Formats: sequence, C-alpha cells, structure tokens
Amino acid sequence: MVCSTGRPSLGQDADRALFAESAGTCLICNDTLFPSDPKRMKSISIAERAHVVAHSDDGPRADPGIPQELRDDPSNLVLLCPSCHTKADKDPDSYPADVLIKAKEARRKAISLIGGTPLFSSRTEARKAVRKLLLKNRVAFREKGPDPESGAVESEELAAVWSECVLREITPNNRLIVAIAEINEDLATDGEIEIIELLRHHTDALESKHLGNPLIGPAPRFPSQAELLFKDI
Repeated sequence: MVCSTGRPSLGQDADRALFAESAGTCLICNDTLFPSDPKRMKSISIAERAHVVAHSDDGPRADPGIPQELRDDPSNLVLLCPSCHTKADKDPDSYPADVLIKAKEARRKAISLIGGTPLFSSRTEARKAVRKLLLKNRVAFREKGPDPESGAVESEELAAVWSECVLREITPNNRLIVAIAEINEDLATDGEIEIIELLRHHTDALESKHLGNPLIGPAPRFPSQAELLFKDI
C-alpha cells in the first residue's frame, strides 16, 4: 500500500492492528477493501494507508509542529479505498484531521464492541442485550439530539455535541445491534433480518453525514421496527 504523501513503514504487528481496526472497510465510504475479482476467483486488496496529518510539511492536513516519527505512527494512519484516499487528499478542507480522527476512534470503539458480541441461546437473551443498546441511544437522542419534529438544533455548539454523540455513542451502538442480530441470525425472523439491513443503511448514512460527507438522496431514517427486535413472537 502506497500513500501519496509518503511511504509509512509499519511493523507487521502495527500493520495488522491497522487492518483489524478498519474491519476490512474504508473509513469514509464503508465499502469493502477486499472486493471479489471474478476473473481471478478471489478477493483483492485495494486498501491504501492514508495519513491523517500529512507525511510532509506541504501535504494535505499538514502540521509542521508534529514530529516526523509521530506522522508515521499508526495513530496517524487510516485505511481508505483509492477513491476516498484521492478525495480526502485533493479536498482536505472537507476531510479535516479532527474529523478523520473522530471517525477512526468511533470505528475502533465499534469494532472492539462487536468483537465481544455474544452468541445467545434464546430470543429473550438477545432481546435483553438489544434493548439495553436501544435505551442508551434513546436517552442520548433525548438529551443531545435535534428537535424530533423539525430536526433543528439550537446552536452550532449543540450541533457539535450531537455530532460527537453520533460518532462516539449512537453509531457504535447501532453497529453492535446489527452484529448481535447477524451472529444470532438463527433466532431472528425474516422480517427482522430485513429490519437489520435498514438499520445498517441508516447507520452508514448517519455516520457519513456527521463526518461531513455529502449524501446522495434523502438519508434513510431510523427504522422504528428496530425497537421491536427479538421481542416475543
């Protein structure tokens, strides 16, 4: 993998950790970094290491005050697909360092939660786990979210608080709900599997919006049926 603003040299363990925290998907668009190649009958890696703060003093998101050794540290690197890597470096104002760092941390938290996702023996157990996450998100939305009718937020400061909440709380919790349903798919109904896909699409769009990425078309709303996942049939 080559970065357009430098060639970070990582040890094998650090490189593996970088891939692990990415969950095999681009940090910006969430598309897979290992698409299938029908001709070769196997997947190929399109992952590229991208610097958050530029490797060089005149690169995108450059900060000459940061020591060179820290610029090539794994904490300053993210994995992107080639298209998003180009966009992020060609238009750094739309992909500032703080936004990329927040996205990296939110992804790391989500993956750490999903990594401990349990396999349940009953719908009752699955419901208990999902209900707790749904409750956390409802409380977070009630305390920090926009007006439920108009979608408006009173000030820029409160909007920033809400975006932080989305990236650090709402999105990871939603992804954990999706993971619980996928791992315990044998307990789910066909309708619930469809609801989970709707929740996944909503979460991807919500995260992308609060990372400052433009949305194509209307954003998928939270599927209200998700509140009933794994309830008694």
